[in-house]
Amino acid sequence: YVFDGEKNAPYLENDFPNPLNVYGKSKLAGEWYVQTLLSNFFIVRTSWLYGLNGRNFVKTILRLAEEEQFLRVVEDQIGSPTYSLDLAKKIVEVAGTELYGIYHITNQGFCSWFEFACKILELRGIDKEIKPVKTEEFPRPAPRPRFSVLENFALKNSGFSLLRNWEEALVDFLQSYDSAKG
Repeated sequence: YVFDGEKNAPYLENDFPNPLNVYGKSKLAGEWYVQTLLSNFFIVRTSWLYGLNGRNFVKTILRLAEEEQFLRVVEDQIGSPTYSLDLAKKIVEVAGTELYGIYHITNQGFCSWFEFACKILELRGIDKEIKPVKTEEFPRPAPRPRFSVLENFALKNSGFSLLRNWEEALVDFLQSYDSAKG
């Protein structure tokens, strides 16, 4: 959320930030604060995070698929769904080095929220109508960037392997989610 989503290409770590909302501005302020206090730091940006703990988009879609006759999902916001387990493992790897800096760490590939929801239901074998809607039809308290894909440039440039594709990570998450539910 530190970028405005106007670039229409994946954001690099050194692209000029321009947050659209207070949440993004507070994240950016935190980054700047760390950079002014420390000469050696790790700042990690990620996007569309989901995992076993807490609320997230995947769990919401699964719940709504049980409760609603059909789903309405935004089709004009694009990002990279990122599995928290993949992110955590990579953060541990990066933090174990002295390759300090700002890193974008996301699962590879990107999609819209609508495409993400369709893939979730497809992998679960759930036949439910999903209607694509524009951002304006699905009002949120704060504006969100339409394109929030982060290029993992610093990760590649520092010799780290990239995270797997978001679709592969989603398969693993759903299996872990089922196991955790018992």
